[in-house]
Amino acid sequence: MLKEPAIFAQLIQSYARSGKLEKGRQLHAHLVTSYGTPSTFVANHLLNMYAKCGDLAHAVALFDQMPQRNLVSWTTMITGFSQNDRFPEAIQTFSSMCAAGIRPTQFAFSSAVQASAALGWLASGRQLHCVSLKLGLDAERFVGSNLADMYSKCFCLPDACRVFKGVSEKDEVSWAAMIDGYAKNGEFDEALMAFQEMLQEETVAADQHVFCSALSACAGLKSEELGRKLHACVVKFGFAVGNVIMSNALTDMYSKAGEMESATRVMGTSYDGWNVVSCSSLIDGHVEGEEIEKAVSIFVECKRRGINPNEFTFSSIIKACAGQAALEQGMQLHAQVIKSGFIMDPFVCSTLIDMYGKCGLLSSSTESFHEIQSPTYIAWNSIISVLAQHGCGREAIVAFHRMVSGHVEPNHATFVSLLMACSHSGLVEQGLRFFDSMKETFGLDPREEHHSCVIDMLGRAGRLREVEEFISRMPAEPNAFGWCSLLGACRTHGKKELGELAAEKLMKLQPENSGTHVLLSTIYASEGQWEEVKAVRRLMRDRRMKKLPGLSWVEVEKKTHVFGAEDWSHPKKDEIYKKLEQLWIRIREEGYVPFTGAVARRVEESEKERLLRHHSERIAVAFALIGSPAGKPIIVKKNMRICVDCHKAIKLIAKVEGREIIVRDNARFHHFKGGACSCRDYW
Repeated sequence: MLKEPAIFAQLIQSYARSGKLEKGRQLHAHLVTSYGTPSTFVANHLLNMYAKCGDLAHAVALFDQMPQRNLVSWTTMITGFSQNDRFPEAIQTFSSMCAAGIRPTQFAFSSAVQASAALGWLASGRQLHCVSLKLGLDAERFVGSNLADMYSKCFCLPDACRVFKGVSEKDEVSWAAMIDGYAKNGEFDEALMAFQEMLQEETVAADQHVFCSALSACAGLKSEELGRKLHACVVKFGFAVGNVIMSNALTDMYSKAGEMESATRVMGTSYDGWNVVSCSSLIDGHVEGEEIEKAVSIFVECKRRGINPNEFTFSSIIKACAGQAALEQGMQLHAQVIKSGFIMDPFVCSTLIDMYGKCGLLSSSTESFHEIQSPTYIAWNSIISVLAQHGCGREAIVAFHRMVSGHVEPNHATFVSLLMACSHSGLVEQGLRFFDSMKETFGLDPREEHHSCVIDMLGRAGRLREVEEFISRMPAEPNAFGWCSLLGACRTHGKKELGELAAEKLMKLQPENSGTHVLLSTIYASEGQWEEVKAVRRLMRDRRMKKLPGLSWVEVEKKTHVFGAEDWSHPKKDEIYKKLEQLWIRIREEGYVPFTGAVARRVEESEKERLLRHHSERIAVAFALIGSPAGKPIIVKKNMRICVDCHKAIKLIAKVEGREIIVRDNARFHHFKGGACSCRDYW
């Protein structure tokens, strides 16, 4: 029989607190050698020591050898599994304890519920909730707090609220679970209301974790005003000085609110304020504000300070490259991602897919996707979006079916990309079926962006009567994108009256948008109604509206060159002009006939032809042909829709030059090769 068990228990406890695992193992061996099997009392302390030190193998072996196990033994094992992230075993041990007829304590319940929350196992969590109700433990504050947290992490906020209201004593843990649950589920207003209600309870004091959750809600709302008030509270409660977690939360809040000066000030210039979390927030804020150079400079400074980027840093900076179509820089970042070991991260992979897609390299985008072993909905959404941008409607549909068959649930963003893919490929009937399936099959209520996609899809196909019928059935009027799509369709298919209606609606929604007036004047010009054209242009002058200039840009030798129509400001203007004239002759020999209807000006036909061959995209293509290596694909970006005549011409330029030419306009990509375009002349 073991002598003086209390002394040995105290010694084991000290080893557990100090993490002296080897000392604990030696004592355990001494006890077995000298006294035989330890008593349940001492064995429980040994279990706790092994669990606290992370040695679950010895804990399990000891537990299995114990001739008698009591409530403390089971609770120690459940807590040990949960604290060491072995969540399935924690839940299994809890079930075994109940099967052995032992009534669990609140601590065992809390650990099991925490394990269910960590795994996202809602069914397991509900079963634990039922058991807690049966035993009358659901209102106990630790159990109730963890149940509320579990439901919020499993995206069941109504259940979380019901449990929270039933907790007898709301301490800080319960409030933190609710506020954090609301914030993480996108219920930002509710999170801040709960925070305010908590402050009104005099018995509860806010800690740094509650403040961080409240700041996260402010960040989600992009509310600088509320964020500043919270910042004042943080200072008042004494959490501001030297608190890295709070500094990160404040930097993130100001960055998401677009207050980059305040975010930078919070982060400071000292090394203490610079860490991977704060830097990632600052980079993301600059990216969202389209301050790409500043985002890149922060990234470079991080590297200089020895701060290694994490998956969020890489995602943000790659997103910046995607927005700027900065292919060379994006490829360098791809190499760094591989070197840093983040290539399998779903967020990083998704931004790489998007970056390559927006830079025009569809093959690299699909290769990045195929490297993912188990794509998440984020990766699926990215590849479907890229396929839509490149006009690969049938491929996008195949990807969608693969996504669903792989038991990955589509969301609203999935259907926006899918409908756009159908629209740009003329797959109208398939698109309409997908729209209907949103509610019928997937339980998703179509939003205004989905209705606008259908308007765009029907309009491109010239089914304008169906567009009118569809609009009449919509729960609300179309948004600006919907009316703009209809106006563009009316220009293409010559429907003046409907175009006038769309233009009227757009002018009310976006009175400063000069594009509406330009499209309307183009419709009048195609009808030969020059007086109406003059009236629209006079209206633009009276409102001091300027037509957005058409610009095209191309990267040659790591430098971006920007061109406008009739733009001869480039140092190589003579070479460019000569190349354009050569191309004009060669494509005429291939059967090119200028489509002068693309010029909405009342001038001679010869003047229209001259204006067409000096459009910005043709100048950019000509410059790239003389400035880039033979055989290398040419990628031109344009801020407007490519005109019909340039589309015809570039198909033939690609043929006579034997080059692949990729043009990204403001809606999609066109891949020109061998006298044909990937859009099959439907865009």
